[in-house]
Amino acid sequence: MQLIPGGGAQIHELRPGGGRGGAPGAPEEIRAARDWEPASPGRSGASRAAPAPGKPSGPADDVQGPGPEASILVFPEPPVRRRRRYVLMGTGVAAALLAALFAVLFFSPALEVKNLQVQGNSLLTVEEAEAALAPLLGTPLTLISDADAEELLGGRPEVEKVKVAAVPPSDLLVTITERVPVAVLQNGREFLLIDEDGRQLKAVGERAAVALPLIDGGADAVNSEVFSTVTAVLAALPQNVLSQLDHASAETLDSVELKLANGQTVFWGSSEANAAKAKALEALLLVPATDPPVQVFDVSTPNRPVTR
Repeated sequence: MQLIPGGGAQIHELRPGGGRGGAPGAPEEIRAARDWEPASPGRSGASRAAPAPGKPSGPADDVQGPGPEASILVFPEPPVRRRRRYVLMGTGVAAALLAALFAVLFFSPALEVKNLQVQGNSLLTVEEAEAALAPLLGTPLTLISDADAEELLGGRPEVEKVKVAAVPPSDLLVTITERVPVAVLQNGREFLLIDEDGRQLKAVGERAAVALPLIDGGADAVNSEVFSTVTAVLAALPQNVLSQLDHASAETLDSVELKLANGQTVFWGSSEANAAKAKALEALLLVPATDPPVQVFDVSTPNRPVTR
């Protein structure tokens, strides 16, 4: 046997008739066996563990399992995947909270209407309004709209529009905007309050109950051709002037006359330039009384009003 410097490899050379594994008379044959193991720091080929007695050696003897100091490397989760997981978790939580809020707002008996508050009404009494709005009691506040209240009060001629507002936990505030009466029509023993369109808003038993002018002609006056002209004039007057009127009449479309409660007369003329005429009349009524007092205010030409 010949050793090769380096210790990592051994070459066994067999010759015919040699004393190792050779059989006498065999053909001349040269066999070489080479065992090689890579060297590692602090370890040589001669340090390989010998097989246990009685156990054949094999390739498996050269495989060594992880030592006690071996560890498993855990790589961090990619940021994109982590953000996606957070987004999904947040979405789930938000959906659960919204579902709970929806259940509270729309199905919780704590928000059902138990009391009605009515404001803005003068022609319509509170009792009449509450009776008409009674079907809203017991309904969740979040389910009531302006249209719901308007539908219930739509049959009342006094009501023009309605707005509702929730007053938690159980009150509903109803604000009523009423139509404005501009005159009174006498119908037998009662007096009808009418608006500019001739709509009958309310009936009262006494003339003195309302400070509005009486349109001559009774209830049938709404059918005359001059009725809309007279009501258009009255609708243009400020409330402080309207309350001083006693009568309103017109023979033609160009001859509207107003009678004040103190006996003075206002000649208005046609319904053109109503706003300018209303301002002129309001200014004339603020002028101190004269002696003799004014009998007629003529505002048919508003930029040159005349008194006589």
